Formats: sequence, C-alpha cells, structure tokens
Amino acid sequence: MKIVFVGGFSRSGSTLLGRALGEGRGGVCLGETRYLWSRGLVNNVECGCGTVFRRCPFWSAVGEEAFGGWDRVDAERLSELDRVTNLPGALPVYQFPWLRPRLRRAIDDYSAFLAALYPAIARVSGARVIVEMSRDPTFARLLMRIPESDVRIVHLVRDSRAVAYSWTRQSRLPSPIGEQEFMPQFGLTETARSWMVRNGAIHALAALRSPFLRVTYESFVDAPADVLQRISSWADESLGPAPSELSGATMMLGDHHIFSGNPMRSAVGWVPLRVDNEWQTQLSAAQIAKVTGITWPLLAAYGYPLLSGVSKPEMRTGASG
Repeated sequence: MKIVFVGGFSRSGSTLLGRALGEGRGGVCLGETRYLWSRGLVNNVECGCGTVFRRCPFWSAVGEEAFGGWDRVDAERLSELDRVTNLPGALPVYQFPWLRPRLRRAIDDYSAFLAALYPAIARVSGARVIVEMSRDPTFARLLMRIPESDVRIVHLVRDSRAVAYSWTRQSRLPSPIGEQEFMPQFGLTETARSWMVRNGAIHALAALRSPFLRVTYESFVDAPADVLQRISSWADESLGPAPSELSGATMMLGDHHIFSGNPMRSAVGWVPLRVDNEWQTQLSAAQIAKVTGITWPLLAAYGYPLLSGVSKPEMRTGASG
C-alpha cells in the first residue's frame, strides 16, 4: 500500500496540492485523515460529498470494512490517542521508544487502528495511492508503522511571510466543528516560530528510509503540470488530473470525500491557480522584517529572497540509505 504524505505547516497549500494529486485514477485524497475520529465521528462534520460524515456512503463502507462499522469504534479514545501521539514532543519517542514507555504504548495502540483503517480505504476506493494531508511529521511516523506500507514524504513549503499573514485573516470553516465556525487566528511571531519548528521537524523525516521530495507552493501554482509530473515520476505512479483537466492557470477539481481541511476543500469545478502575494502589500515593512528575522535560516535554505519578492525554488528529492 502506497501512501504519499504531504507534510509541512498549515496554510502552505496542502489542500490544493493534495486534491490535485488525488484527481488521477490511481490516487485518492481524503484530506487530514488523522481527524477522522474527532471531526468525523464525534462532531459529524460535513463530508465533501455534501452529506454528514456518518451518513456518507464511502466512509460508511470504510468503517464497515475496517472495523465492522463505526459503532464498534471508541471515537473519544481514538481522538485522545491521536492527540497525545501527535504532540510536538512525541517525535523523539518514535526513534527512541524507551524514553517514554507510556507514550510508546499509546503509539502501539494507535498504530494498530491505523493499520486497519488505511488498507480498508485502499480496498473501498480501489486506489493504488492514498494521498494523506495530515502534515504532522509524527503522523507520518505512525503511518510508517503500518505493515507493508510504502510511505513517501512530500515536504510542501510556502514563504513564511505569506503563511504568517494568512493566519491573521479570519476564515470560516467549510463545516462547523462543534460550536467552532471559524479557523483559529494567530499572531505573526507565534506563526513564524511554529513555521520554523514544523518545517525543521519535517527535515527529520528525510533521514529515514522513505523517499523524500521537497516542493514549494509557489512553484506548484506557477507550473502545476510540471510539479505534478515530477511528483508522479518520483512516486512511480500517475497522479494528478488528466491533461484535459489542467489548462494553463486553471485546474478541474472533481467530487471528493474530504471531510477536514481549509475552505479550499469546498471548491469543485475549474479552479484558478495563482500565487497569493497579498502579504506583500498588507504587512508593514516592520512586520515583514519581524517574520523574516525569525525564519530566515530556513527561508534562505529553501531559496526564498530575504529582502523582497517571492522566488520559485527548485524541488529537491532525497532518500536516505
């Protein structure tokens, strides 16, 4: 079972890239599957197909295939297992399980459920590749524990200043999560620091025995066909929409069963592709300097200019051996 895992920091374009990769016949993208328990089963959010999660025919079939039905799953317990095993401080335990035996047991328990879930998704969808957009490096490590899985890491990077600005804007959730109707908002400094930590943690995955590819949001939006072809060659699969569904700066996005992601997951039909550079005019020079000052080591490493403008860094591939 092949899993293409899109890792990185939120608001970096993972929903757009994930949906594009899932448009081909060989792949299926189901969004941030780690939130299946909390958002899908507990809060019963709306699926991308237009019905609530527990009534979605696709997800109902997955639950039946994996566990004999969702009613046989303790969603509250699995939500807690997901939370504790994906805390930022949990990453070292995946490499050195003796550090925290209690957390190691939680990782073992959660891995067993995921080992039943993902093969069921593959069987019900008929896809050769599952595109996973959960982003957290800890979740990638969980997927690597699934027997006979082939997990390939796409590290998606976006300019830290664009990401920081995006998190200051108010965005309505496609489907409310309980009483929450809007995505959270964060300040520039907090986002800049988190951007550094998350992308730095993704680097640790490059040292593992999994194929690793780094792409940038800006390069993907600028030349989607080229980037999708590069990813397909790297993944040894045909991923992305057919040539007739990718015309210049627009892409056809079809129906789907993504239940978790940013508002872009609601888009269906021809979608325009463009680099969102609003941060360059909406942030002050001092604000840009603040974010740049915090994130410059990785900005420079990824090929972004530190003074002004947005570059389109080249993609980098790698696999440890």
